[in-house]
Amino acid sequence: MNVTLRQIRAFLAVAELGRFNLAASALGLTQAAVSLLIKDLELELGVRLFDRHTRKVNLTDIGIDFLPQARKAMEDLDLATRNVRERALLKKGRVTVASSIIFSATTIPALIDRFLEQHPGISVGLRDMPEEEIRPALLRNEADIALGTLLDDDPEIASLPVSKDRLTLICRADHPLAARQALGWADLADQPLIVLAQDNPLRQIVERTMIGVAPEFLPAYDVRFSTTAIGMVAAGLGVTVLPENSMELTAAAGVCSVALTDPVITRNICVMQHKWRSLSPPAERLKEILLGAFPETVPSAP
Repeated sequence: MNVTLRQIRAFLAVAELGRFNLAASALGLTQAAVSLLIKDLELELGVRLFDRHTRKVNLTDIGIDFLPQARKAMEDLDLATRNVRERALLKKGRVTVASSIIFSATTIPALIDRFLEQHPGISVGLRDMPEEEIRPALLRNEADIALGTLLDDDPEIASLPVSKDRLTLICRADHPLAARQALGWADLADQPLIVLAQDNPLRQIVERTMIGVAPEFLPAYDVRFSTTAIGMVAAGLGVTVLPENSMELTAAAGVCSVALTDPVITRNICVMQHKWRSLSPPAERLKEILLGAFPETVPSAP
């Protein structure tokens, strides 16, 4: 069936105003055009919707039954188009950002606050999760964008490196290594090292580097969250290697950081999204704010 919106609008106008000339004036059409639209609609439906008289037209019984359904169809369409327009103008909608534990506690909250100041009608969801869960969350459409580390190229994820952070040793403030200004990675060979979960990109960077300087390296503990690693360090169970911005989480833990050199290891911090999924206008705007939080993008790691 090939019923058009113009036909439905013409039907509603004639039904409400009772005359073709009044309906034509309300729609900005000629009376002949309105008559043709009604005729085509009746032909398409196979029934008469109006009884024509000299000065007035009346709805037939079928036309009376059709009227509330036609009104509802137009109201639903108007509501749908209004919702799309409001989302396009960033007046309503929802966007979800995923990020690692550290960024969720340090960088992301202030950026969400900035976004909501500009767009108070948008709802923002934050999914704080270990790094290894970010990619699956994007692929399952549980998040629109993400901030974290992508270790290798991924054909399903579009990523833009926006910053680098340096890996640093976290140890207790009374640990013998705490007095050092800098350490080589080989200095960690005899330390009980607390690492993150096997699939975490940071774990892979740390493990790869340690095996390069100490082939027999084995971690003492592996944990899921960086905050857990910090707590274990504070309890004297070992040392850990985390990004330098993790020190923002350690003020009350009695731990400190020591620079790691030989080699200096950094990782790319990326803004990510599903490669084959378009972002909504709210998600695009939040992505702009995330990108604007970093002075400039950085080249992709080799």
